[in-house]
Amino acid sequence: MNQARPVLAAKDSYQAPDHWSRSLMSRFLGVPIFYKVLLANSLIVVLGAVLGTWLTVKYLGSTPGGSSEELIALFALVGVTLSVLVNFVVLKAAFLPLASLERAVEAVRRGNVRARASHVAFSDPQIDQLIDTMNSMLDGLESYREQVRLLSRQVLTAQEEERQRIARELHDETAQSLTSLLIGLRMLEKCTTPEELAARISELRSQTGRTLEEVRKMAVDLRPSALDDLGLVAALQWYTDDLARRTQIDVDFRATGLETRLPDDVEVVVYRIIQEALTNVVKHANATHVDVSLARENGIVSASVIDNGCGFNLETVRRSQDRGLGLFGMQERVSLVGGTFRIITQPGQGTRVTISIPLEGS
Repeated sequence: MNQARPVLAAKDSYQAPDHWSRSLMSRFLGVPIFYKVLLANSLIVVLGAVLGTWLTVKYLGSTPGGSSEELIALFALVGVTLSVLVNFVVLKAAFLPLASLERAVEAVRRGNVRARASHVAFSDPQIDQLIDTMNSMLDGLESYREQVRLLSRQVLTAQEEERQRIARELHDETAQSLTSLLIGLRMLEKCTTPEELAARISELRSQTGRTLEEVRKMAVDLRPSALDDLGLVAALQWYTDDLARRTQIDVDFRATGLETRLPDDVEVVVYRIIQEALTNVVKHANATHVDVSLARENGIVSASVIDNGCGFNLETVRRSQDRGLGLFGMQERVSLVGGTFRIITQPGQGTRVTISIPLEGS
């Protein structure tokens, strides 16, 4: 053990100069471009002055009375050549990161959003930061494009599923009800007594009412008529009352400052966001109480849906293929009208969904 220590010490002392040189080189490579060029030109000036003075002294000492014009011309030529050469090498190496950035930007312009700028050894801290920022932006852009692609696919799937549902309901319920009405009308022709005729008419009237209610329910599911006829507040009041009746969840709805109608696109966005948030509460939150508020103040429409449910891990849900895209779709819907979307939740602490939309001209 005592003999191993001098060997280790000698080994450390042997590696120290190499480690020191690598550290010095890495520090120099990390110096900004401005100081690299300044240092290179300063070295040229210093070396030129020292070397020129030394050569002048040597030349005049060896050839007394000799002409200095040739020496001046030689010094000027060597100095210019050396300055151009050193500046070319330094600037060429210094602008390599910019060339990498240019190639990445050109690739992105051509549609390759997966292109990235690479770091080089002879670099600049500010340019390195710019490269990192641009690469991060491209990573975010690629992630955003992927989310939009998945959301578009989900929208198309939802459209087809909705069409299938409507076609199935029309076939299974409305068409069958109309067929029953047609059969009833045919049987009505065969009635022989006033009493039998009155009973058939009463039965047909009830069946017609049920069919009409089925068609009305289908239309409301697609788009509530109250939203077009009476406005956002009436439509949400009806929707929250119906939700409380169907699910036994205590829903408290409040609206302030909405005596006049909002723009059509804003009303649709706010209604769909609240509808989607309440649907998520019913499906996932296991809540017993929900507060829904809607307000208009200082030219801004704000809405919130707050439940006392189980909450969830937001980052985990954002990465999921189903609910994550649902949240992304809500955010995109709000952004289409220039609004902001925010969701606050923790496991076991409920969920708060808020939106804020500025009104043009307010």
